[in-house]
Formats: sequence, structure tokens, C-alpha cells
Amino acid sequence: MNLAFDPATELARYETRLAFLTRQAALRLELAEGITFQPETAESVEDQVVETLWAEGMTLETAPAEDVTEARASFAVLAPRREQGGQSLVATLFLGFPDAVRDAKLAALQRFPDQLRLELSDGSLAAPAVDRGAAGPEERLPAVLALRFFIPDGCRIVALVSYHPVVPGRWSAPPTWDAWPS
Repeated sequence: MNLAFDPATELARYETRLAFLTRQAALRLELAEGITFQPETAESVEDQVVETLWAEGMTLETAPAEDVTEARASFAVLAPRREQGGQSLVATLFLGFPDAVRDAKLAALQRFPDQLRLELSDGSLAAPAVDRGAAGPEERLPAVLALRFFIPDGCRIVALVSYHPVVPGRWSAPPTWDAWPS
């Protein structure tokens, strides 16, 4: 595979993706320095498929069908889905810290993902199923985690709430979250 950086191609790709990137930024919450909560949508999942193929020198049109199928299957776990009685939604939690403090910060935040809740319009709280990848519950916290929440029919997301002592808080849901399930 021959990959070469072409500034004109990259600029065109960026300009094509700009509206999508703007929509993603409008969904994102910055919880604290180095801690980002990014809701996933069907559009963001498809974008990850496209970007993965691009990184391998392919596009949806040029990649072998089995590569496209594999990429879509790999990212399907992040897609919103309809379940009996409601919607199952995913957010990616990014924990990005400088090397000098990374291990200490991740250790201090060990239980942070498990102590996040979505506050719903009926007053209930939705706890996440936390996907730590290959890391067990007592192993070092990964820097990227998937959080899956179940939102019952008839409920809207009002806020994200953290009960963790290092990063406590309540962040009102931005208006863009009304479109999160899409």
C-alpha cells in the first residue's frame, strides 16, 4: 500500500466533513480538562468506518466488500439502537492527559465512568454499561471508553451527572442532544 499525504486532498476531505464535525462538536461536553463526553450517532459511526478505511488507503467505493463489512461490524457496537421500551445510546468518554500526570489522573478516575448518570425528564437516572475494552475493573483505566445508556420511551435526557469525588458535577444537556438518537 502506498500512502502519501496530499494537502489538497486532505483539505477537500476536511471541507466535505466540516458540517459533520460541527454537528459532533455541538453534541460534545467538556467535563474537565482532559475529560470529554462525546455522544455517538449513526452518522459518527459511519464516519469512523470511512476514516478507518481511509487510514488504510481505501474508500467505501474502492475497498473490498469484506473490508467494508468488517469495518462496519467493528463500529456497530457504538451505534444507537432501538430496544424494547426505549433507545440504547452510546457515548465515548475520552480521558486525555499529559504523560507526566497520565497514570496518576487515570488512577484517581478509576471509578469515574461507573459514577456517571444521565438525568432523564421523568426524574430517573440512567446508569451506563461501561466498556473498558480488554481492561478489567481493577486494571488501569483505558483512555477511551464506551458508555451505553438505556433511555426509556417518553423520556428526554436533561443532564449528565457525575457522582465521582474528583470530577463531581451536573452538565445540562445541550439542545443538540434531542437529535442524539439519530
